[in-house]
Amino acid sequence: MIFMAGKNSKKAKRNGIFAAIWLLLILILIIVFLVKKDDFAQNLKSTNFFERVVGTTPEFIQNYEAKKKEKKSNGLLDVDVAPVPGEKETQEPGTYDLEDLTSEQEQAAQSQNAEQEKAEETKQEEVAKEEEKEESKEEEAPQKPKAVATTNAKLFFVQVDADGHVNRKSVVRQIPKSDSPLTDTIKALLSGPQSSEKCMSLIPDGSRLLGASVRNGIAALNFSEDFEFNSIGADGYRAQLMQIVFTATEFATVESVQFLIEGKRKDYIGSGEDVWMWIGSPYTRSSFN
Repeated sequence: MIFMAGKNSKKAKRNGIFAAIWLLLILILIIVFLVKKDDFAQNLKSTNFFERVVGTTPEFIQNYEAKKKEKKSNGLLDVDVAPVPGEKETQEPGTYDLEDLTSEQEQAAQSQNAEQEKAEETKQEEVAKEEEKEESKEEEAPQKPKAVATTNAKLFFVQVDADGHVNRKSVVRQIPKSDSPLTDTIKALLSGPQSSEKCMSLIPDGSRLLGASVRNGIAALNFSEDFEFNSIGADGYRAQLMQIVFTATEFATVESVQFLIEGKRKDYIGSGEDVWMWIGSPYTRSSFN
């Protein structure tokens, strides 16, 4: 009996040691599981362990999401922890994303555009300076007189022969071309003949044309009061009217001339009862035959 009791005591002691060892192992496994549960759970999920063994994956394993592993450092060199299989990569602080890259590209493009605009402005300023220099050279250079368009005008003057007869003489002269050819032609006549034309005018000195208009073939010519008095007499009055009428009727639109003095229509011009000339009606070339 004593032998059996001692034997049972040894067996109980051995069983207690085994139980303690198993408890220690179970405790170690529990500690390891708690420390590495993320890896175990992730591996069980990624390898489909339960689905292959028992045909279905427990809900807590299926819904398990591994925690993000932080960047570790050994004190000498920073090491990035590789992402757990199946875990989405996340961006660490300090890294670039698409928006950052796009922003930098936009800033670079804006900087490049600003440089291009500045270069263009500089180029335009240089071109403007060159143009100013060219304009300055043109201003300093002697300006050539611009050619003035001219037209031929037929003017009627007079010559006095040896017998004292007053004869009509026409000359052709170039005058500036304008929109008032009749006015310009009569004014050229009033200025008198040139020395090369070898003739004379009996129109009173100081006579001025104040206005001219043409209507229905009649040219109304308005003269200053100097035109009213001729120192030569009757031949002088006749000659001055003839010079005006023949010169004016060279224009196709003029058939006759109505003389006006200071804007008024008068019947006569002259210095007295014996020396006068009728101007109350228009004159034609046939009036001097």
